[in-house]
Amino acid sequence: MVAKKIRPLVTSALTSQWLKGLRRGLSEIKRSAKGADHEVLYFHQPDDPYSDLLGQWLPELKARYNVDLKVILVGEPDDDAAPERQALEDYARRDAAKIAPYHKLHFTDPGHQPSAENLVLARRALAASSHLISVVADIGAALWRDDTAALSSHALVSQQEADAVFEDGTKMRERLGHYLGGVIYYAGEWYWGVDRLPYLEERLAKANLRHQGFQQLAHFQERPSFMAKPASGRLTVEFYPSARSPYSYVAMEETLDLPNHYPVNLVVRPVLPMVMRGLPVPRRKGFYILGDTKREADRIGVSFGKIADPVGAPVRRCYSLFPMANAAGKGGEFLQAFCQLAWAEGVDVGEDEGLKKAVERAGLDWNEAAKVVDNTDWEAEIEENRLQMMASGLWGVPSYRLLDAQGKELFSCWGRDRIWLLACEIQKALA
Repeated sequence: MVAKKIRPLVTSALTSQWLKGLRRGLSEIKRSAKGADHEVLYFHQPDDPYSDLLGQWLPELKARYNVDLKVILVGEPDDDAAPERQALEDYARRDAAKIAPYHKLHFTDPGHQPSAENLVLARRALAASSHLISVVADIGAALWRDDTAALSSHALVSQQEADAVFEDGTKMRERLGHYLGGVIYYAGEWYWGVDRLPYLEERLAKANLRHQGFQQLAHFQERPSFMAKPASGRLTVEFYPSARSPYSYVAMEETLDLPNHYPVNLVVRPVLPMVMRGLPVPRRKGFYILGDTKREADRIGVSFGKIADPVGAPVRRCYSLFPMANAAGKGGEFLQAFCQLAWAEGVDVGEDEGLKKAVERAGLDWNEAAKVVDNTDWEAEIEENRLQMMASGLWGVPSYRLLDAQGKELFSCWGRDRIWLLACEIQKALA
């Protein structure tokens, strides 16, 4: 009981701006004491589409900032950090191809991963180069078009030498506390892909490390404004959240607001959390998600950090009430209230007192809810939601599907990071 009360205070402290500022200050003191340059480490995985996108920006990043930018070569993430690996690979290619033009980058989804033989060649070429910043993009382009001749034209080390270089880089990434490719590490903090690069650039600019005359390279994508012309039809957006997902929670406010800006019907289809589906979430991944969610929540103005983890019974109790809330037209509001209490206010929503707060905050009657709480009728529908999400090539939450008036899927995506892209696809479908 005492631990339950203390845990939200601990998470609140761990995610506080004060502690972040302290960490940054100590990191700068250590760097200054050593007389070292500002070092930015970029971890490149050649068969990762997000690495390919970020790799294209390395020369510009180097030109704009007074930092020691180093490229570290890494292998793929471990199985526990990348469950549903095939789905992850397929989605990453599709997603990278979709977002590349918005960032003025290039990526074409060939419909498959590079061949094993050409991946070996790319690794050998990368490991041989002493100018990785300038060759990463060229080698990546050749790899993704499976151009054996172009890859072979580079200087190559042996496969054994390349394996050793990649193993060393992978170990460094793990030692510093991450698990993915396409990530940047600077002074104790991580920045994933082109989506998080603006955070790094803002930090470097505050440290007066941007060269005079240069502008910020990357910017946060924003959803397009309300449609200027009346729409010719109406679409459906299916929203797949998990009550135990911090990313789902911080996406809820903007997601529930979509029908106020676009001609869409919003259908909320919750799924079980990954850990309750038997999929692992390793410790280093959990810590990164916690910090990254806090960073995003602060940027978009959503409260987050005082946490009473609702995994297990609290989620099941929540889902047992979802059909009742949804029938009353309050399904999304109820999930949001439940998550807000759990992820921002440290309330134990597994107990009746906490669950009652969620019910009443959503404008529902607790007396009615108490009659149906803890039923198991919801299980089949929640599983059906998961199967539909997987059928669309999605597995993580929050996910989205855009459907036309006949229920045909027009677009699907994963992550709060893609709400802007979903809005672009809505406009495109109704143009």
